[in-house]
Amino acid sequence: MTDCELVRRMQQGDMQAFDTLYERYKDDAYRLACLITGSRTDGEDLAQEAFVACAQSIGSLRDGAKFRPWLLRTLSRAAWKYCRKARRETPVSEFFDENTGESALSAVLRTEEQRRLYAALRTLDEKRRVVVVLYYFDDRSVKEIAQATGVTEGTVKSRLFSARRHLRQALTAGETEPREAVSHE
Repeated sequence: MTDCELVRRMQQGDMQAFDTLYERYKDDAYRLACLITGSRTDGEDLAQEAFVACAQSIGSLRDGAKFRPWLLRTLSRAAWKYCRKARRETPVSEFFDENTGESALSAVLRTEEQRRLYAALRTLDEKRRVVVVLYYFDDRSVKEIAQATGVTEGTVKSRLFSARRHLRQALTAGETEPREAVSHE
């Protein structure tokens, strides 16, 4: 059953349709909320709140085929509002599961690289960070990001270009900083 049909049924009071839409998009919503807030717990809460908000205002959705972008736009706005209010930073270690098949050195190098990437991501403003998260972490197309954020495709491309340049500078600046010499005495 298509999103359009499910939305129409939901607008007529069929809560089974809501359950179907929830099952279809809960993982996408949770992943986006976690990446924006930096917390799995907060991400779960915000994803559920976004579904509730969408269910309560489902009557205002004219094109049921656009349910997913509408949900993600609602969620991303709520998540950014939450982040501004809570002034939280991403606890990077929360996102990486233990991988028992790699050496300790590989794990340290991987973790350090990820820490640097997330630190660089935190330096982006909210508008650029959300397009980076949707594009690289959620594998969304420019068109899907434009629909989800309510901006034009050109704006998404511009934000991605600017974010890439900023991230490249932030990551290469960290590589060129002198490291403390290790004494072998």
